Amino acid sequence: MNDSHAPESPFLIERLMRETARQFEKENYASEDDFRDDMPELIEQGLNDKRLEYLKEDPLEMAQELAFRAFESNDQQEAQKLVEQALELDPECVDAMTILAFLTSEDAADLIDRIEHAASCGENRLGEDFFSEFLGDFWPMVEARPYLRTIKQLAQVLWTVGRRFDAVENYENLLELDPGDHLGNSVLLLGCYLSMGEVQRSWDLLEEYDDDQNALIQWAWTLVFLMAEDEDAAEDALKHALEINPLVVPHLLGMGEPAELGLTVASPGSEEEASICGQILGKAWNCSEENIFWLQQVLLEMGIIELEDEEEDPDSTLH
Repeated sequence: MNDSHAPESPFLIERLMRETARQFEKENYASEDDFRDDMPELIEQGLNDKRLEYLKEDPLEMAQELAFRAFESNDQQEAQKLVEQALELDPECVDAMTILAFLTSEDAADLIDRIEHAASCGENRLGEDFFSEFLGDFWPMVEARPYLRTIKQLAQVLWTVGRRFDAVENYENLLELDPGDHLGNSVLLLGCYLSMGEVQRSWDLLEEYDDDQNALIQWAWTLVFLMAEDEDAAEDALKHALEINPLVVPHLLGMGEPAELGLTVASPGSEEEASICGQILGKAWNCSEENIFWLQQVLLEMGIIELEDEEEDPDSTLH
């Protein structure tokens, strides 16, 4: 790893928080924001140097570091080599097992079995007392993050292969462990609920994680109102959603490019954000031809889209 690029890593904070917890006998920060406030001073005091030295002494921590590097690698062969090295040091390194499963599984069934095994290892390593003590407050406990990541990946795979109820159960479990939703599970669960026609559950989840500046949340509210047969409220929500990110429209109408696999964060109002909205909400919107027809008609009336050729099928385009 080139340390000069460490600040660009999504795992920098987690790396340093792990070292802080070790040095202070597992005394974790109450929140990641608190740690970020102290991080410059901690780095100045040599926190990262101490971490690099400690890696030489602790094979379990070195295994986790190799897993981090595998996550950061853009080369599949390199990533596989790194996680294989990690598993030689720690055969139950949860992140390493999960990454290797994605890289080498023969089919979906094999992949699910191996991710479930990784999750079981993570659960056993944390222990029953850990779950009892930190239920609802998992995120500040950095040793729990590999387990949270693995359960999220399991839920995504289960949903993809059609095991919808199993996927939903895992997402719900994740939000019980981390109600602060640091991994973005609420919107993924929301997409599941909406696709399954769960109006009340969708409504409850939206109220819990409501954000009037979040494009995905506002486009979801539009659909929920529509599913609840409140077209006036749906139209009001649609107007607000369009103010936040109108680029979502072609993605819901099947004319946009799909989001990059795994992408869940993007700049507000961006094309990337619009693509993520389409990825998560598109299936739910398209479950009902009536809902899509309503959306097209309202957008036509607003002048947001226009028909390419009224003589042909109404293939809409942005105005």
